[in-house]
Amino acid sequence: MGTLGVVAVFVALAGVYWDVSWHVTIGRETFWVPPHRLIYSGTAVFFVATVCALSLTRRRAGSLWATGRAGAGFAVAALGSMIQVSAAPLDDLWHEMYGLDVTVWSPPHLMGAAGALVGIYGLATALGTGLHRDEGSFGWAGVNVLLLFAAALSLSLFVLGPLDFRLDRRDALFYPLLAGPLAAIPIVAAARYVGRFGAATAVALVYVGFRVVALGIFVGMGAFENPGPPVFVLLAALTVDLALLGRKDGRGVLGAAVLFGPALVLGSGPSGRSCRCRTGSRCRSRPRSP
Repeated sequence: MGTLGVVAVFVALAGVYWDVSWHVTIGRETFWVPPHRLIYSGTAVFFVATVCALSLTRRRAGSLWATGRAGAGFAVAALGSMIQVSAAPLDDLWHEMYGLDVTVWSPPHLMGAAGALVGIYGLATALGTGLHRDEGSFGWAGVNVLLLFAAALSLSLFVLGPLDFRLDRRDALFYPLLAGPLAAIPIVAAARYVGRFGAATAVALVYVGFRVVALGIFVGMGAFENPGPPVFVLLAALTVDLALLGRKDGRGVLGAAVLFGPALVLGSGPSGRSCRCRTGSRCRSRPRSP
């Protein structure tokens, strides 16, 4: 059930990125456009998977209170998906009142993203109970946890639309600085929770791979022209791994988090090209305004 939940997370994430491309190239016809169906199909599968996992865990433990961290994690994950679904009618009402959003930062979008992050971290907590840091075994549970942290990183950076999509009028310093603390949470948490060197970099690699695939789809649809993959995250993640190397007592966490922000800013850097996307039109690259 845990693996099914992880797959559902990435299905919903694919719908989220598809939704942006859909709004850019086509606009907004109705709430039930194909990207929205993909998002909420993934959310529904995630909810069912976490509820079933909670039920199975309770049955094995004998009672709900005896399920421990795994039961609590599955319960929090189910709650997160409920929060995300609750944002759907509010998002529809918001669009009816204000039209197409010019930013990801609308209250319903932030509510949905927050619910999704709650669900992701809840599932990571539940699945992480199977990790054995000191016995050398990693297993499928560890792979699932790394994938979940990568999904959390993707969603955390997604809310910074101008950074993630390199849209026009992006401030060259503000968004990378804001991305520092947002992205540091899943990156540093992955490194400490998994407890293995390279965990942060592995999370960043999964994120970059997922984004490269998404960007390829965008280019094929004509929504974005020559968007660069977010490889800048790799440098920041490697910085975290090096800062935590050999530290088992958690004293390096604060230092890793502090180093992550400057590394992210240095790695992202200002770009000389951006694209402006209007509904019903293709993008044209042009020099970014200072």
